[in-house]
Amino acid sequence: MIRWPFVVLLHRYRRLAGALLIGWPALALAAGGSATLQTFDPDGEAVTVSIETLDGQRLRLASPDHPEAYLLMLGSRTYNVMQFGGMPLVMDAADMLTQMGAPMPAAPAPTDDIRKLVSLEPTGQPETVAGIVGQRQRLRYLDSQNQMREEEVVTARDPLLHELSMGMYRAGVVMSAAAGVTAPDGSDQLARQLDAKGLGLLRMGTRMRVIAVDRRAPPVARFELPAEPMQGFPPLLE
Repeated sequence: MIRWPFVVLLHRYRRLAGALLIGWPALALAAGGSATLQTFDPDGEAVTVSIETLDGQRLRLASPDHPEAYLLMLGSRTYNVMQFGGMPLVMDAADMLTQMGAPMPAAPAPTDDIRKLVSLEPTGQPETVAGIVGQRQRLRYLDSQNQMREEEVVTARDPLLHELSMGMYRAGVVMSAAAGVTAPDGSDQLARQLDAKGLGLLRMGTRMRVIAVDRRAPPVARFELPAEPMQGFPPLLE
């Protein structure tokens, strides 16, 4: 049974998508590039994920923890790709989650606790993250228990970060919907606030941090499906 690595990846990527809720097409798109991010799973283990894009419509996510699998977002569709026995397996990510019948709880995304956004205000203090000079902002919000919380985030005006975040947001929406997860209103409010100010997210407290950025456009071949998507689960995944 090899269903587990797929599920781990899907939920970890949804976590990152929640951290990068700035995905609205207001800024000019960059020419493509990649970034490496670090966040933490529900058990507190560090999770590293690389994100590559060409044009905001094609996105590739991979994790060194699971080199045999990666996610491809092509337009409105998200695919899970995995090598098994030397052969590529391709499945529609949303269809897979639906067919699995939610076998495990969805890992919480970093913005899942933001029930209502109260304010997002600059502190006037710069901070350099992954070689990009950003500005610290004070995020205040009500959590799921209606308690006031405060957290420091670092944002920057950067077309590539915006492009990557836009793709992550769309992928997160697709996977969350398939898993039956509804993001709190505060997540959407934060997304719109950041977008209105033309900002990309570099760090969110200690929950998520960009650790590297590469502005070279990746090869087009990295965004091509290696095989036709399968319909339903093959016997080896049951």
